[in-house]
Amino acid sequence: MQNEDQVKAHFRKQAVRFDTIYEDEKRLWQKFVDKFFRQVVKDRFDLTFREITELKGKSILDVGCGSGRYALEFARRGADRIIGIDYAQEMIELAKGYAENMKEKAKCRFVCGHFTDHDFREQFDYTVAMGLFDYLKNPSVYLTKMKSLTRSKIIASFPKKWTLRSLIRKIRLFLAGCPVYFYSQGEVEKLLKENQISQYKIFDLSRDFIIIAQIGQGDQRLIFKQIE
Repeated sequence: MQNEDQVKAHFRKQAVRFDTIYEDEKRLWQKFVDKFFRQVVKDRFDLTFREITELKGKSILDVGCGSGRYALEFARRGADRIIGIDYAQEMIELAKGYAENMKEKAKCRFVCGHFTDHDFREQFDYTVAMGLFDYLKNPSVYLTKMKSLTRSKIIASFPKKWTLRSLIRKIRLFLAGCPVYFYSQGEVEKLLKENQISQYKIFDLSRDFIIIAQIGQGDQRLIFKQIE
């Protein structure tokens, strides 16, 4: 619980600053920082919406939804129902504020709470978890629940081990009092295997691995590498 409290405290303080990655109008120095340190945030956003195109009538669960950028884009693109959950109240308030300015706001519901404790009472066609596994001490618990709630696909990001950026990020977040976790491709595959997920794709997006896991569809393993 201490781990989660530290992460929550970090994002309560950094909510607005973190969310600026999705904005178009920035100063030159901000663009440089985003290009070097945060380009993967935009890349995984683009990849998600290349992989999930059939959205009419579909339901989406966004775990660790932050300011709701994914959830709101799913709504714009025709998804029928979207639930976003995050345990940082400031992030949820940002998401609700953005939704108020959208004609599709009735499609979105944002919940402040712990994913593993929340009773959703339904399944979803797609589950998205971007920038979530970075902060999880026990990732298998989360993936197990995601699988139980998903009918079709899970899309999730896992930050890569042993890169210069991961070292810089580790130091920066350590100084900020926020734990962060990194993964090798083998560790990602082991996590999928532990949860009986055998049909998936793995994309290499510079700083992150992105997995597209097919739920309940055969046992063929599909591995692809996307070059930056």
